[in-house]
Amino acid sequence: MTLTDIQPTKPAPISANALILVAVFAALAFALARTAQPPGVLTFAFVVVGWILSVVVHEFAHAFVAYKAGDHTIAEKGYLTLDPLKYTDLSTSLVLPLIVLAMGGIGFPGGAVYLREDLMRSKRGRALASLAGPLGTLAVLVGLAVCLATDRAFGVASSPLSRAAAFLAFLQAWALVLNLLPLPGLDGFGVIRPYLPPAIQQRALKFGNLVFIGLFLAIFFVQPVANALFSLVFLISDLFGVPRPDISAGYQAFRFWVS
Repeated sequence: MTLTDIQPTKPAPISANALILVAVFAALAFALARTAQPPGVLTFAFVVVGWILSVVVHEFAHAFVAYKAGDHTIAEKGYLTLDPLKYTDLSTSLVLPLIVLAMGGIGFPGGAVYLREDLMRSKRGRALASLAGPLGTLAVLVGLAVCLATDRAFGVASSPLSRAAAFLAFLQAWALVLNLLPLPGLDGFGVIRPYLPPAIQQRALKFGNLVFIGLFLAIFFVQPVANALFSLVFLISDLFGVPRPDISAGYQAFRFWVS
């Protein structure tokens, strides 16, 4: 046992990269709010930066709860700094989700932070660490929904910013639904995994990557699966008052290369 094992590393402050990303997102929102007919590339940039921020919130939530549950290596890895470079793998957290976004307007889960479940003190802690990510996504969805509702309360009609925000909120609903599926490799399975027999846990680990591929193929090529998931996602976005016409308009603006 080392001194590090006894005295957990103190969490580092918020990174400059996180503050820069928030500033860029705010600047894009301001530009959209000031433009009556924005170029689609502006909506694209707003949604992409917003998506990265939502990934940061999602992964930070995982890391924070895991740290509280006993995995103090989280602080050493920089997961508590909100630094997007610590969470995002270029291929799995950005490129793949953006391809899926462009193809079908779906918020596909990306890569995740590495948690040391063996260091967490209890099954409950491990389960909560998995659940925390989707709760972070839910918080982003709620925040966007509140902003949209505030606009409507003040009589602000559908605008370029509200349409972009509605599409981003819709992506959060997608990410929430997909992440909570109880399939190996997804957070929903991570919630129940600590309570499963060890043999099943080990067997499930082998199928994580295959599940991602299978889920991708099912969404795009198995119509009943796609219909069921889209219905559930729209149910959630409707529940939070995200206007469907704004979602559609935001998606069309996001795909600026098509128009």
